[in-house]
Amino acid sequence: MQIISNWQRRPMQCLQDLPTSAAKDFDYVNDDCSARFVQYKGIWHDVYDTQRIEPDQGSQHPIGWAMRVHPGSPLCLFDSIESDSYFSGTLFKLVDDDCVIVARYFT
Repeated sequence: MQIISNWQRRPMQCLQDLPTSAAKDFDYVNDDCSARFVQYKGIWHDVYDTQRIEPDQGSQHPIGWAMRVHPGSPLCLFDSIESDSYFSGTLFKLVDDDCVIVARYFT
């Protein structure tokens, strides 16, 4: 697996601050004041609409969607994942309330 990132903190934006052409892709969002969108390589992503990454400890969780990975996996460095295909996608690490680190992964 290859993970590519410059580990730069990127500020998240509110829906109302996005360009109109980008905001139309997120018409499912009702709250336009929460910072949850980040632009990476020219594409806007909804950080809240991703799959949680968690180490597989052998216990089941009753709710929520999580990508369970081996505890030693490099994916454990990140908080959530947005898959493009079976072999690639985007990773997100929440740094604080309004910043995120973004990376690409390839297998």
